Amino acid sequence: MDINKYILFVRAAETGNLSKAAAQLSYSQTAASHMISSMEEELGIKLLYRGRNGVSLTEEGERIFPAAKELTEKEDMIRQLAGEENIQHGKIRIGVITSVAVKWMPQMIIEFRKKYPLVDLYMNDAINYEIMKDWFSKDVIDCAITAESGRKENETPLVKDPFYVILPPDHPLCVCETITLTHLKGETFVIPSEGTSYSVGKMLRQVKGKLMEHSGFLSDQAAIAMVCGGCGISILPKLVLDSYGCGGYVRRALDPEVYRIIYFCVPSGKTLRPTVRIFSAFAREWVKENAENVILT
Repeated sequence: MDINKYILFVRAAETGNLSKAAAQLSYSQTAASHMISSMEEELGIKLLYRGRNGVSLTEEGERIFPAAKELTEKEDMIRQLAGEENIQHGKIRIGVITSVAVKWMPQMIIEFRKKYPLVDLYMNDAINYEIMKDWFSKDVIDCAITAESGRKENETPLVKDPFYVILPPDHPLCVCETITLTHLKGETFVIPSEGTSYSVGKMLRQVKGKLMEHSGFLSDQAAIAMVCGGCGISILPKLVLDSYGCGGYVRRALDPEVYRIIYFCVPSGKTLRPTVRIFSAFAREWVKENAENVILT
């Protein structure tokens, strides 16, 4: 059994594109096609449908895929463990909320690649933790930096991320240095998906705030634009606001302070590849040196 064929098969299934998988693994298109055909011949089944828009798993391929993926991951772990003190290769699949992707990840990735140039980083950003939970359950990501934790994940708190009220420049509350819940009674709120945390929802219920009517997904940037245009006010975390500049609205701190916690999460009950353990330690150290309101010990 040639493990390289299984690695190619798994990568093709994950990317949905045999040419892309071949390029990532440094194979020619012809060689990759031959390897998949050879694997299909050895197993006596057809694994992939090939079309103009890429490849997809056949019914037989779907049955084989979980075992093939587990096989390639075990092989990857064995190679990493054999050289754990001096890791030369491997991969890390990271899930992050959008504000972390914008504010932290560019610098973090650059610095990590300088230290571990042959470790491949695959990043997925999500608007909320519900998507992240789905990625963990489907084994799409190895670790996550997120604003909410889940009972099925091992979590390390990284920072406190305070919420701020943002107001249109001509709003009467702009004269206040800080904003209390009493100030917010009866206001119209614009809340994007990343801002719909338990803390914000609790505040809205307390002040009987009204949500601006909008349909479908509202991004952080769109919510900020709505506030700038006078459609309402919003309560957003500092990391979100710092990701998109500070023009066109007035920012005020809440009194008393309300904050969310940013966590580093990995799945519980799963053996982590050495590269994931290394990235976990690297990310925590990076946060200590570069982030505000750090709560790491």
